[in-house]
Amino acid sequence: MSKHHHDEAEPEQPAPLWKRQAANIIETQIARYPLLAQLRAVWHQLEDERAIWPYLIPLLALVFIGTYRAERRKQRGL
Repeated sequence: MSKHHHDEAEPEQPAPLWKRQAANIIETQIARYPLLAQLRAVWHQLEDERAIWPYLIPLLALVFIGTYRAERRKQRGL
């Protein structure tokens, strides 16, 4: 008796209609607010850079801290 092995990946099934509709609603709401669109874009960029997270996250933290401190100094007038 021979066994049939399928090395080919099965094609992905499309998402159910309700999931596609919900995704469309979310996309529309995100498009209404520029900040949300920017945050979403940054999130996707971070996902693409997952391999370098050990270097990227501390770098982003340093940039954030430096920018935050500079803005605070400006507000205090120092």
